[in-house]
Amino acid sequence: MTLQFDPASPGQITEWWARDWGGFVVTPERVYRPADVQAVALLDGGQQVAFVSWADEPAGAEIVTLDAHVEGRGYGRAALDHVEGHIREGGGTYARLFTTNDNVRAIGIYLRRGYRLVRLHLDSMDRVRELKPGVPLEEHGLPLRDMWEFRKEL
Repeated sequence: MTLQFDPASPGQITEWWARDWGGFVVTPERVYRPADVQAVALLDGGQQVAFVSWADEPAGAEIVTLDAHVEGRGYGRAALDHVEGHIREGGGTYARLFTTNDNVRAIGIYLRRGYRLVRLHLDSMDRVRELKPGVPLEEHGLPLRDMWEFRKEL
């Protein structure tokens, strides 16, 4: 595995988010547009295998999106390591993120990596659907209702 992180241009972020996220990301606290974040693509042997974006905050950062295009190879974990390193280098003391209640695989990864569930945002997907009516009511056989907020002290 020959991993390389390439910073993403604003145009690349716009393109990726249009394809994978409907152009913007809604969390319980804010709506993110591509211009609001930094991002990197993770390459393995020249092939893009993951993409991660984040927004710096005064004392840390929020990881806004994390997409591993190939599961089970550690690409998501490598992307998390990269962002956490960026946060630490900038003097940040925490990383946080939101995920939906159906994303059981990711929840397990976050917990194993030291993230802690700090807040449940019950019925927060109703707000998301107001802005993104195409978001389904169910994913992976589970109702898609809530967002879970995770935080890791760095």
